[in-house]
Amino acid sequence: MKFSFKSILFFFIAVAMVGMFSSCTEDEELPYGGKPTINYIRITNPDASDSLVAKAGQGAMIAIVGQNLEGAREIWFNDLRGSLSPTFITNTSIITRVPADIPTEISNQIKIIFADGDSLMYDFEVDISEPVITGMLSEYVNTGDVATIYGNFFYDPVTVTFTGGVEGEVVSVSEDANVIEVIVPEGAVPGPITVSTNFGEFESEFWFRDNRNIIAGFDGTLAGLWTGPDYVKASDPVIPAINGKFVRFNKSLGPYPYSEFYVGPANSDLALENRNIPEDALANPADYVLKFEVNTLAPLAGAELRMYIGNGDLVSERDAQFYTWRPNVNTNGRWETVSIPFEDFYTANEEFAYNPNGYNMSFWFHGPVAVNTNFAMDNLRVVPIAE
Repeated sequence: MKFSFKSILFFFIAVAMVGMFSSCTEDEELPYGGKPTINYIRITNPDASDSLVAKAGQGAMIAIVGQNLEGAREIWFNDLRGSLSPTFITNTSIITRVPADIPTEISNQIKIIFADGDSLMYDFEVDISEPVITGMLSEYVNTGDVATIYGNFFYDPVTVTFTGGVEGEVVSVSEDANVIEVIVPEGAVPGPITVSTNFGEFESEFWFRDNRNIIAGFDGTLAGLWTGPDYVKASDPVIPAINGKFVRFNKSLGPYPYSEFYVGPANSDLALENRNIPEDALANPADYVLKFEVNTLAPLAGAELRMYIGNGDLVSERDAQFYTWRPNVNTNGRWETVSIPFEDFYTANEEFAYNPNGYNMSFWFHGPVAVNTNFAMDNLRVVPIAE
């Protein structure tokens, strides 16, 4: 919240006036025997002058109200020195601003040092936000490789703990404290990650290496597929595997191709995986998201990937109902996680009925723009959306 200098000055004068009438004269004994005392702390907004506070956020302007304060020369919040101006110091009040920097050592106290060397401690908490995790560049990263975590309030010192109880080595934290790079440790297993700072911890709602409800992981025998076995690879000279086999597709396509790379009916082995779509996802599609990892060696700008799942006749139905993914991405040889609202995907596929035995599936490129589809895909999954 921002306050004008006029508002601050108004509040300061009001506090000072109270001090003038309540403080002693030269002939009177000093209150509290002349010992500095803090009675309470207020915010400096005159419209909220009755609001006493025991904590305030970084950069907040506060008024410290007490007795015998005019000799104040230094003020400290935790281990950070705040600013003092003689203009805003009287016998009964000090107006100052909470430091905006992040303390290293947390005492949750204000310390005021006076001209005679005396000091005064007062319990006061600087309200610094706990870390927040919003996502990862890729939710699948191999052991020993660097994972990128997005969020906010990643104030050093930062620790990142993976499910499995193992802590990663933090390589870097961005200057604005919203990106962490961490080496994935041995022993990390599927599950949430936790970021901890001196000000709290946050557990991700999404999973690292999320193995829930994988509907196309490409690790089966692929028996019965019409198209797919030629494009499913266990390794590649350029793109590293991140979770077993993956689709590797590298074709330069002209306008309006019909280029399929994963197609099969409900009685093929692909249905052994796509039957993992949760029944609840069809009942409450807005609560779920379709995720997968992609790795591009050329821009997919202009590409249109049609994604069909259904229960009808595969030949005719896949041409009539499908979700079109227009990626417009270039990951420059890195794996990245893609998220598509499952509600959009499900609606475009005409809300196919739940089938515990699995579904027809077809993925193919078809669009007006010529594109070099040099990419890889893995780990298609339908998982609860992180709120």
